[in-house]
Amino acid sequence: MDSIAASPVAVTLPLLRWGPPDASRHALLLHGLTSAGACWWRLADDLAAAGWAVTAPDLRGHGLAPRTLRYDIAGFAADVLALTPEHTGGPEDTDSPEHTTVPRPWDLVVGHSLGGLVATAAADTAPGWAARLLLIDPVITVAGGADGLVHALTDELRAEPDTLLRDHPLWHPEDVFLKVQAAARTSPYVVESFLRQNIPWSYESALARTTCPVTVLAADPRHGPSFTAEEARRVQQTKADFHWSVVEGAGHSVQRDAPAAVSEAALTE
Repeated sequence: MDSIAASPVAVTLPLLRWGPPDASRHALLLHGLTSAGACWWRLADDLAAAGWAVTAPDLRGHGLAPRTLRYDIAGFAADVLALTPEHTGGPEDTDSPEHTTVPRPWDLVVGHSLGGLVATAAADTAPGWAARLLLIDPVITVAGGADGLVHALTDELRAEPDTLLRDHPLWHPEDVFLKVQAAARTSPYVVESFLRQNIPWSYESALARTTCPVTVLAADPRHGPSFTAEEARRVQQTKADFHWSVVEGAGHSVQRDAPAAVSEAALTE
């Protein structure tokens, strides 16, 4: 499964926004499985403070987004490909009348875990959709069966605040609150459907084909990163504008364990 299926049916995603809508730079933030757009609060706030317009959707089956029978990667990608930033044309837009809306690529797309996979699939399908990708421990390849992951991720839906704080001491209390809220809004049906409709998958060659620069921040090897050094080395062999680094001490949710490292990578152009 290294390409997007033909004619997926998109759903309209609810959006959270930070920063001035008429900003010169626009970022799209894509969350992971059992999470939600609101969970990007720290990175979104940092980008907005730096003058960016930020959009964070709830992906299908998550948060307040529509539910569907289809949770294949093609469907997720179709949803986000429908999200294109717009700006109001002014005198500098010589090819458009004043105050007309001009579609443009995202200056930055950030994706964590599932969101990193979706960003990769979307960018491979539509070159020019994003000017730059920042992928946070993306799940680019999954082999084998779905049963183990179904069990583990369904258990995640029942996470309690005290357990999350114990298991993730670097998380901000707001991260814990928002993760519990997001998990409660994601059903076991969504998790199981996504895994069983897609496993096995590999988007490694799709990542290597992307036409925009890509940066990957991976979890510390001691925490079992989803994106491995072996994957990084293979992609680097064919993609010159690919950059990969490990965030020491961070687990899979790098943006929660080391938010400053993610903000620095996002703001470094």
